[in-house]
Amino acid sequence: MRFFFILIISLGLLTSCDKCNDVTCFNGADCDDGECICGDWYSGESCETKVIEVYEGLYAGGMSCSWYSPYIMRFEGVPSEDNEMTIEDASAGVGRIYNAVFTNESNFNIPSQIVSDNGFETLVASGSGSFQSSGLVMNITISNSTQGTTTICSFVEY
Repeated sequence: MRFFFILIISLGLLTSCDKCNDVTCFNGADCDDGECICGDWYSGESCETKVIEVYEGLYAGGMSCSWYSPYIMRFEGVPSEDNEMTIEDASAGVGRIYNAVFTNESNFNIPSQIVSDNGFETLVASGSGSFQSSGLVMNITISNSTQGTTTICSFVEY
């Protein structure tokens, strides 16, 4: 009986020493010694924050290939993807949407994609960008399959 009593007390002490008992980690993170170890694309004490969420919002700037000024880009996270966002060209009358894939916490690629297909012309865009200390900088190449033209555009945040 005495052995059973010592075993119960020992198990209770061992369980109370586990610093991860009262720690909840999100987004697939693991707990180690009472702290959440976040995976790629997540941060915060409990790994509750998607790293690229800080970039969601509107960005006003100038686009070198266009007569629209100012130019406005809207970044929005893709809920099902940790490192992807959509970029909506929110300038008057444009309405193009680009899909962006982040390669690290501040740089992204715009894979080749159709951004406009109105039946008589197809526009394909690709490019890259980054969030720098001075703001958002993007380079986008837009090809028009009907006219056989390619335009290289540079967006720089004001």
